[in-house]
Amino acid sequence: MALITAELRQLRAFAVVAAELNFLRAAERLHLSQPALSQSIKQLELHLSLQLFYRDTRSVQLTAAGALILDDVLELLNRYELFLNRTRDIARGRRGTLKVGYLIGAGVDLVPSIIRAFSTQFPDVNIVLKEFDFASPEAGIRSGMDVAILRPPIEDDSVELVTLLEEACVACVPDGHRLAQLTTVSVYDLLDEPIVAAPGNGVWRDYWLATTYRKNESPNIVYEAPTFESEFQAVASGKGISITPIAASRFYARPGLAFPNISDMPPCVVSIALPKRASPLAREFSQVAIALAQSYQSQAPRDAKSSSDNIT
Repeated sequence: MALITAELRQLRAFAVVAAELNFLRAAERLHLSQPALSQSIKQLELHLSLQLFYRDTRSVQLTAAGALILDDVLELLNRYELFLNRTRDIARGRRGTLKVGYLIGAGVDLVPSIIRAFSTQFPDVNIVLKEFDFASPEAGIRSGMDVAILRPPIEDDSVELVTLLEEACVACVPDGHRLAQLTTVSVYDLLDEPIVAAPGNGVWRDYWLATTYRKNESPNIVYEAPTFESEFQAVASGKGISITPIAASRFYARPGLAFPNISDMPPCVVSIALPKRASPLAREFSQVAIALAQSYQSQAPRDAKSSSDNIT
C-alpha cells in the first residue's frame, strides 16, 4: 500500500509538471519544495525506465515518451479520484442498496412521498421495496431489511423506533350492524362482538384485538385475515367486526362498511424501524422520512398527525 500511495503521488507530480512545464509553479501547486518535486519525478522515471521531461535551466518539455503516457496517467488519476469519491459516498450513506420493508397499509399515504424524496436526494442508491402482510408486522426488520415502515407494537426491544404519524383507531362494522349509524363508539362496545384477527399471535395481534381491555376474557375470533382486503371483505360479508386504523377506512374502504371512531382507544402509530446497528443509508432514509412526516402534518387529515419524536 505504501508503494502504491507513493506511485500515485509521483503520477500526480508528473501530471502537474506536464501541465505547467515549470517546476517552480508545479511545486507551488503541489505544496512541495522544488527539490522534493524534482526527486519525485526522478523516482518515477527510474520506476518506469523512461525519461519523461527534457529540462535545463531555461525550459521544461515533455519527451515523446512523456507525451505518450500523459493521457493514460490523467485517466488513471481521474478514475482513482472517482473511486475515492464513491468510497466516501458509500461511507457517508450516499451509494449502495437499501432494502426497505413496509407493513401493508402503514403510512400508505406517506410512503410514496418518502421514497420519491429519498431517491431525489440519493439518486445513486438502489431502493429495494418489500411489502409484508399482517402475519409479519415487524416488516422484515429482523430478517434482512435495512429499515422498515410499520405499526408498533413489535416484540423486539433492540429495534429503534421513530414515530412518524399517529392516527385514530376505528371500528369496521357491516352496514346494518347496531353500531353502523354511530360516528363514535367505545372500545367496550366491541368486546363481545365476533372479531376478525390477524394471523399468528403476539403483541401486534393482541393490540388490534383490544386484548388489554378484555380482563383475561378471550376474544371471539371468527376469521384470520392477512390483509386489509381480506379483513374488510370478511366484515362486509357479516363474519364479524374489526378494529383498524382510520387511514385504512380511506384507502381500503368498500360499499357495505361503516367506520365509527373509537373514542377511548389511544391513537395507533406509524413508525420507522431501524436495526440496532443501522447502516448510514438506513439512517439517512429515517431522516428523510421524519422530515416528510413533519411537512405532512400541516396537510394531513385531522385524524393523522406527525411527530418528531426522538429515536427510542
